[in-house]
Amino acid sequence: MSLYEPYDLGSLRLANRIVMSSMTRNRARWPEATATELTAEYFAQRATAGLMVTGSTAVSLQARGYLWTEGLHTDEQAAAWRMVTDAVHARGGHIAVQLIHTGRVSHASLQPGGTPPSGASEVPARAEVLAWTPDGTPGLVPAGVPRAMTTEEVRSVAADFAAAAERADAAGFDAVEIQAANGFLFDQFFDPNVNDRTDAYGGSAANRIRLLLEVTEAASAAGLPVGVKVTPNGVVNGAAPFDDWRPLYLRVAAELDRLGAAYLNVTAQASFRERNGLGLAFGDDFIADVREAYHGTLILGGGYDGPSAEKAVADGRADMIAFARSYLANPDLVDRLRTGHPLAVADLTKLYGGGAEGYTDYPTMVKEAAAH
Repeated sequence: MSLYEPYDLGSLRLANRIVMSSMTRNRARWPEATATELTAEYFAQRATAGLMVTGSTAVSLQARGYLWTEGLHTDEQAAAWRMVTDAVHARGGHIAVQLIHTGRVSHASLQPGGTPPSGASEVPARAEVLAWTPDGTPGLVPAGVPRAMTTEEVRSVAADFAAAAERADAAGFDAVEIQAANGFLFDQFFDPNVNDRTDAYGGSAANRIRLLLEVTEAASAAGLPVGVKVTPNGVVNGAAPFDDWRPLYLRVAAELDRLGAAYLNVTAQASFRERNGLGLAFGDDFIADVREAYHGTLILGGGYDGPSAEKAVADGRADMIAFARSYLANPDLVDRLRTGHPLAVADLTKLYGGGAEGYTDYPTMVKEAAAH
């Protein structure tokens, strides 16, 4: 198996086994929360990836956690996304939309009526979000103290994801990815140090993963392939390791296998852990156990370069490899990895918000050569 050979993800014939991971760039038209012509250009530039995944896209007003991020809970938002999917398909690419509920990783200034964000419990996240500051200007503020969702509110989340998945189909997306990683709502239900519920969504591991399974099943009814992204033993957005993380995630893998999820993306948060002096989130033995529990397409992400990605695929550890930061400044990442061409380095001061600068103005290696 080669990283660069075509791959069949269900009925989707992908050009290669490279995934452009979800990266939120905060460039939506606001307050409509719609994708723009610039969004379409950004993804079309990177359409040589086997599969691209959009930035985190809110399934409701309550689900959003940051300024200038897209949604998929209105027909206007779906119509704007159609412009993006058409641009990607015109280049021969495939694109999935990542659907999210941020849960407690939000702020009252982003919520309907200025109410507190909703979450599994009233335990706040140690995290900052891009929202409105007290003086009415945009900036980083501490995530708000959440209110615990009622049982009925938790159950209604599945309907929100199902409706967004239906809009994703209407918008021309090739697949849906459920964001169950990085400290957002599903992670909050997984963690017994955050989830202190006594209803059917708290307590045992089976209860704590119940919402994700309900959402996966509901979203799948729309007809698109549905994948799930997880970050076991994660430490982002207030997430922290918990004692039974390993059996919980293996249960998730087995249940997603039962439900026929199109893929499972297991990402290690490698760059974050390295910057903060943390050890590995998990080892090869855990991935081997995931392989035994889940028999669909396994995507691994976190800290891969070309050679290590090729080896992971050749050894059968993964079916596809997800790249994130490498895609920021390298729209032609597939060609650069294949040829060993040096990678451009992104200007991280222009990562979030703004316009074309630091978003769609990075040249391909062909244009770099022509400029010299």
